[in-house]
Amino acid sequence: MGKSTGNGANGRKPDGREPSSAKNGGPPAAGRRPEATAAVVVGCGLPGLAVASELSRQGIRPIVLNGLRQDTESLHCPVPDAWSLPERADLLRLLRGYAAGHSLDIRRGTSAEEVGLLRGSAAPAQQADGMKWTVRTRHGVLLADAVVLAGCGQPALVKLVRTLGFAAGAELGDALRSVGLYVVGAGEALTVPTRELVRQAKRAGQEVAARNATLAGASVLRYRTA
Repeated sequence: MGKSTGNGANGRKPDGREPSSAKNGGPPAAGRRPEATAAVVVGCGLPGLAVASELSRQGIRPIVLNGLRQDTESLHCPVPDAWSLPERADLLRLLRGYAAGHSLDIRRGTSAEEVGLLRGSAAPAQQADGMKWTVRTRHGVLLADAVVLAGCGQPALVKLVRTLGFAAGAELGDALRSVGLYVVGAGEALTVPTRELVRQAKRAGQEVAARNATLAGASVLRYRTA
């Protein structure tokens, strides 16, 4: 840590980017305290707000970010069927109302710049549940038990999965869920039926809540037997 890396006083490079050593789930930079949360939802459109609302009903207060910084697929997605537009507009209005009424933490101006997984000894001692997710934004680092990618474009999702070391295949979804990464409406948020999006969001919220309850129970057991 004593050797200069050419970064500014705030730990960033002169162009404002994070140091390269911060990528791929490396430990949070020294001197910065990560913001801990049970879950981070990446995407604050209809899928993300649906997930956040379900998590809220399950007793979890997630942090909702604008999306993945490198995700630009939405510029090239086909326009949804005109018959679905009024339904989606009404649902989005309801979800935004729920978010406002329940003071959900929606950070529309903040994107996820990097998503990484801390495993084993790389995880902070005070967060040692075996693995934690790090989500880096321009404001700092979020440390979470679970991450939900909601409405992210397919290219960005594939790139992230490869970066994390997972191989594509029939069991990919199960492998991602086993480490606390959930996907809702990936690459198809504009074309998948609204009811299916809601179903995916509800399932993800319930699975995150169940996972967090299991982790909380394990933490209590460790404390009592220590």
